[in-house]
Amino acid sequence: MVLTWVILGLTLSPSYHAKHSIEIGRPVTQVAPLLTDLSRWPSWLALAQFESDAEIMVPAKPQGVGANIYWSGESSKGELSIINMTESELLFQVLINNEFLSRGSIAIQPTAQGTAVTWSQTGDVSIPVFGPYLAWFAQHQLQNTIIHSLNNLKTNAELPEAAPQSAKE
Repeated sequence: MVLTWVILGLTLSPSYHAKHSIEIGRPVTQVAPLLTDLSRWPSWLALAQFESDAEIMVPAKPQGVGANIYWSGESSKGELSIINMTESELLFQVLINNEFLSRGSIAIQPTAQGTAVTWSQTGDVSIPVFGPYLAWFAQHQLQNTIIHSLNNLKTNAELPEAAPQSAKE
C-alpha cells in the first residue's frame, strides 16, 4: 500500500494553479486603489478566515514595485511582494514559510457593469514523493482563499461609503 502511494507521488505533478474572477459594481478607478495599495489588503484579504490568529503587517512602502505585505500565524508565515504593475495588472510573488514560492497576478478590466477582477496564482511544491500531495492541498486551500478574498473585495468596494460623494446625493 505504501509503495503505491510512493509511486503515485512520483508520477503526479508538483504544480498547482488557482484562478477566480468576480464582477464588482464599481468603476476601475474605485477598485484599483484597493488592489494597488497593500495597506488596504487587510480589509479584504481572506487570510483571517482561514487562520484566525494571523497578524498582517504592511511596511512603510505599501504601493508600487517592491511593496510587501507580511503575515504570521500559527500554521504559516509569508510575504507577498509586488514585482510589476501596470494600469490593468498587478504581478506578485508569494513566499510561504521561507520555502515555497508562487507567482500570481490580479488583473482588472472595465466592464459595462463596473470592473472584472481576475486573480490567478501558480506554484510548485518540489518535495520528492510528498510534493504532489502537498500541491493538491495547496491548490484547494489557495482556491478557497482567492474566492473568499475576491468576495470580500467586492463587498468592500460596493459599500455605500466606498461610493464617490456625488453618488451618495
